[in-house]
Amino acid sequence: MATPELPERRSDPGTRRAARIGDRERELAVAHLGRAFAEGRLDLAEYDERVASAYSAKTDNDLLHLTADLPQNPASSVAPAERQSRTRDRARLQPRGGAGVAPNPVWLRRLWLVYAGVVAINLVVWLIIGLSSGLDFPYFWPMWVAGPWGVVLLISTFGARLTDSDR
Repeated sequence: MATPELPERRSDPGTRRAARIGDRERELAVAHLGRAFAEGRLDLAEYDERVASAYSAKTDNDLLHLTADLPQNPASSVAPAERQSRTRDRARLQPRGGAGVAPNPVWLRRLWLVYAGVVAINLVVWLIIGLSSGLDFPYFWPMWVAGPWGVVLLISTFGARLTDSDR
């Protein structure tokens, strides 16, 4: 069985035939669009529309139309002075405690805030009971809420710090 001859590709994009693309090319185009969105070159609606089109693209020409108005290398299109300013801003935002110390993850900070709120409510209830009974404060029961939960949060915090420092 003879295989059909493929047409020769020409270097001029206007005259060459479109080539089929795979998932890798689609992912590269989406990554390019993501960088452009992060730099403020695309708004959210346009970014969503282009990403959907990239995932449904069949040929390389389809992808070229999606990124034709964007710089090929967005990071290199930033002026050197602006790049230095961004580097300074990133350095300023780094924690000063140590070189490899990163801030706690958002989920862990939220857990600490919930913990602080619950412990504060328990302390207020305990104080109200003690003050309403003529300064005859009852057994300090809020420790059974604050203690075990605090120990679990401390272990979680140290665990998160250790896994971040390993990376």
